[in-house]
Amino acid sequence: MVTFAELERVRRRSDVARKSLAGPETPLIMNAWYVAAMGEAVGRSLFSRTLLGRSVVMYRTASGEVVALQNRCGHRSFPLSHGTLDGDTVVCRYHGLRYGANGDCLALSDGSEPRGKMGVHRFVTAERGPLIWIWMGDPKLASATPLPHPEWLGHPDWDFSIGYAEAKGNYVHLHENLLDLSHLTYLHAKSFGTPEYARAPVEMDIKPDDIQVWRNVQCVLPELYAKPLGWVGKRAMRRSGSQLVSPGLHVNTGIFENLELDKQPEPQPMVKVAQLITPETQHTTHYHYALCRNFARGDEAIGKQMLAGMSNAFSEDLYALEQQTLMQTASVEADDFYEFDIPTDRAGLEMRRRFKQWADAERVPGAAKEN
Repeated sequence: MVTFAELERVRRRSDVARKSLAGPETPLIMNAWYVAAMGEAVGRSLFSRTLLGRSVVMYRTASGEVVALQNRCGHRSFPLSHGTLDGDTVVCRYHGLRYGANGDCLALSDGSEPRGKMGVHRFVTAERGPLIWIWMGDPKLASATPLPHPEWLGHPDWDFSIGYAEAKGNYVHLHENLLDLSHLTYLHAKSFGTPEYARAPVEMDIKPDDIQVWRNVQCVLPELYAKPLGWVGKRAMRRSGSQLVSPGLHVNTGIFENLELDKQPEPQPMVKVAQLITPETQHTTHYHYALCRNFARGDEAIGKQMLAGMSNAFSEDLYALEQQTLMQTASVEADDFYEFDIPTDRAGLEMRRRFKQWADAERVPGAAKEN
């Protein structure tokens, strides 16, 4: 039995270690690309969304360019998204101030031009394939930071389907969930997990600019993959990878080999999931996920079935995230409670260290870090 003194020593060591890790109270990383919305969601009307704790209004100009502005009139803080779009100009519903696509105030209530420069912030955006990315940090760093959009998302060799959910939890914990997939055996037992998964050896590749975790699992594939492949009941090798690309992107990969076939299909069946993670606030997260496959091409019904199955599995992750958040924010446990780590946490802990370092660097003048 652990004594109080032993528990206290462990708790103190845990407290020291936790100070170097990102968590729900760590400032959000601003100098990174995040997905603001799907391209089809933004058109010739005002669309608002909270991103990284800031309200943003988006629309397209008459030429189709995406505009993302601070959603707060500079006069009396009325939300611009409650106004109207006149050509490419946003008109505030409260006092009629007019803002151009660059965020500059063009006219006051009486139609006169403002004295001096007035306006709201315009955020840097980039549209790639089906997604609109946004940069909400130092704009000078945006052009020097490559957009993390995966080349296979929207590539003609891959079919894709995209889902969305709002996660009731911090984005750091969602990344951590994705870096330790041993929970597939337990949390996802009824969706796409298998009993063998948690016991399969883990390969971790942790580099200064890359974190990846892989497992090779021999199993009968779950129906989510087996049905589209025509491998129901067949033994297969399931090679699964999880890669942290940036604060706004995580990639999961599934590579499949039928162990009962003499000749494997070409190309080798593969699934890639772009996990597009954008903090809404410290405790809520926008969660887009793009499911891409290189098999059963052109079959719309299979695409819908796989997206529905994947969405069901991800809802299990969001359930765990919500329960974790509720326990951490609402619990009245004694001060001697601490979370301990296990070997499969290594990649997640390294991610949390890096996120903490990046967040801290942004609060030091001149020390902003590119991601």
